Amino acid sequence: MTAWPQLIIEQLKAYNVRFISYVPDACGEHILRAAREDSFFDILPLAREEEGVGVVTGQYPAGERGAILMPTSGVGNSINAFASLAIPYQIPMPVFIGWRGALGEFNAAQVPMGQALVPILESLNIPHFILSRPEEVEVRVSGALKLAFVLEQPVAVLISMELAGWKEK
Repeated sequence: MTAWPQLIIEQLKAYNVRFISYVPDACGEHILRAAREDSFFDILPLAREEEGVGVVTGQYPAGERGAILMPTSGVGNSINAFASLAIPYQIPMPVFIGWRGALGEFNAAQVPMGQALVPILESLNIPHFILSRPEEVEVRVSGALKLAFVLEQPVAVLISMELAGWKEK
């Protein structure tokens, strides 16, 4: 079976999402490793997550498609950028979030934002889908990408630690 990060990369290619912006994160690194092996992708490191909202917003009117990889805490940093830029200007924006602070979390400091993540996305009316098992990755990522481009809005894919691998400490 194909590894889950490769399944995500295949779906990004299928939807012609060439640009990947990211804030370094252990979960996102799984995806980036696969993307770096494929010359199709242009990969852009970010200083802060909300910067990625601006980058993808600028790519869209230029006829390009981008996605953002960020840790859970990055959603908190990006709320205003989503609410005042991506959502009102109808920018399709796949956002892959390494979901910390949930099932199996070892670090208590990650839990408050991990518990707030889904309610924050819901309050912004950002559809979200959780990846927990490898066999669901292809169909959920494909569906999330399709929805982002049909609705022309951000759509979040939450990558659980159950899928990405537990951190012990």
